[in-house]
Amino acid sequence: MKKNLFAILLMIFAAVIAVGSVTVLGPCVHEDGSKGPCADAGKALLIDGCVMAILAILITMVNRRGLRMALFAAALCAAVIGILLPGVLMPLCKMDTMHCRAVMQPSMIILSGAAAVSALTGIITERSRKA
Repeated sequence: MKKNLFAILLMIFAAVIAVGSVTVLGPCVHEDGSKGPCADAGKALLIDGCVMAILAILITMVNRRGLRMALFAAALCAAVIGILLPGVLMPLCKMDTMHCRAVMQPSMIILSGAAAVSALTGIITERSRKA
């Protein structure tokens, strides 16, 4: 269990990113039902969260130290992409009061940052673990 602690944490953060990006933490929906430019960022965050969750599941299933480190490194890359997606790599609405700028962007940056810290800590613990 202790060996999989950071993978489980990564899985929890990834699940919250994936589910949150299409629910309460997701992009804006305009009053007329149309979607803004942030809708694509929400879909990309859903995919990114799913990728991180799959990587975390694979980490819990694998016992080889080198492969676990590589999977943690891939999860770290996915988490960094999750940090950069809303607003940097993909456009959001122009107004700062819109839901995507006020809620989605900061929450996804915080959750992806926490996932990145968990993946980085997983790499460090795997590196220090005896073979």
